Amino acid sequence: MTTRYLIRFDDITPGMAWSKFKPFEAVADELNLPFLVGVVPDCRDQSLVVEPERADFWAWLREKAAKGWTIAQHGYTHIYATKERGLLGIGRKSEFAGLPYAKQFEKLANGKEIMMREGVWHGVFMAPSHSFDANTLKALKALDFSAITDGYGFFAYDVDGLIALPQLLARPLGLGLGVETICLHVNTMSDASIARMVGFIREHRSSIIGFGDAIAIESKSVLVEQFLRFMSQFALRSYRRVRG
Repeated sequence: MTTRYLIRFDDITPGMAWSKFKPFEAVADELNLPFLVGVVPDCRDQSLVVEPERADFWAWLREKAAKGWTIAQHGYTHIYATKERGLLGIGRKSEFAGLPYAKQFEKLANGKEIMMREGVWHGVFMAPSHSFDANTLKALKALDFSAITDGYGFFAYDVDGLIALPQLLARPLGLGLGVETICLHVNTMSDASIARMVGFIREHRSSIIGFGDAIAIESKSVLVEQFLRFMSQFALRSYRRVRG
């Protein structure tokens, strides 16, 4: 069995750490890699502004989308509104979970409008801090989103009519089955961790796939898939509790 890897980048904004992202962009261009990037439509979180803002940000995104990258809507403003953990029970704060449906719908719709106006809306949602609730899912469905980039296990599955592609790891494990979505935050990565990850990407290029291919991979056993989902949920929630 072979593990497939999806490389995901959170917190893509005009003022992100472009100097740290440069090695990933270079290896993507060299090896024709289809990354998944989570874009904050109207970033108001000043902690995500770490370098001078890129004037051609949206044009750059359109260029990457044309190369096969998947552009996910990473919330709306990235300003946290509650301390709700959401359905996954792992985040400690949320931009959406715990808010009334109408408020969540408004925020998601405003974000979608910006993404559509800029020509980079792909109908994929990436929740800040992995925190969303039933109202978030309901609003996403009403707004014609098709997928979320979160969940448990190593295979995509249905959640209230949306495709959920699990995201559990910040570094590859190589378990030998399914899809491992590797979540990276370049703003806080060290030069050494960037070098290690770029090296891993080069070494495992043949096993790295895009979002569309990732959600199409199915388990040969429903029981195995459900077991992995249960065990990963138990392990991750326990780990989070230990960390406080």
